[in-house]
Amino acid sequence: MQDTRGALNGSELAVDTVGILVVDAYSHSREGLTASLRVGGYRVESAAGSWEAIHKAKDGHFGLAVIDLDLPPAHGIRMSGWDLARIIRAFHPGAAVILLTTEWSPDLRSQADGLHRARVMEKPIHPGELRALVRAFQSDRGTAVDDFEQQTRDAR
Repeated sequence: MQDTRGALNGSELAVDTVGILVVDAYSHSREGLTASLRVGGYRVESAAGSWEAIHKAKDGHFGLAVIDLDLPPAHGIRMSGWDLARIIRAFHPGAAVILLTTEWSPDLRSQADGLHRARVMEKPIHPGELRALVRAFQSDRGTAVDDFEQQTRDAR
């Protein structure tokens, strides 16, 4: 049986081979997300804030980042999850991004579409839905993610 995980377009990296970076200031949320992804068999690293995430992104190899949009200021500098997503993309241009929020709006979807390979999930996060979205990013890089979002909307 042939392993198709390596068949990628351009600079996109397989999520499961290079890992996932979880960034959330709240330890219970960060630990829950990390545990949920590890149960799915993924290699996961976590960061409590933007500066720690930047250091890990600079030194590590990530195919996906899960980032809370509402990050606290670090060293007096306000950096949103959107800002951090763009910085991580500077280090890992092909990385997918899942942005987490407690205040979902249609405008967030538009902003995520502008990032390419990015989606927004509303908290609280269901572990199965998170893993399904990660799998969708792994599969065909586009229609599976859109199909996942339609199924999630239909279920609510």
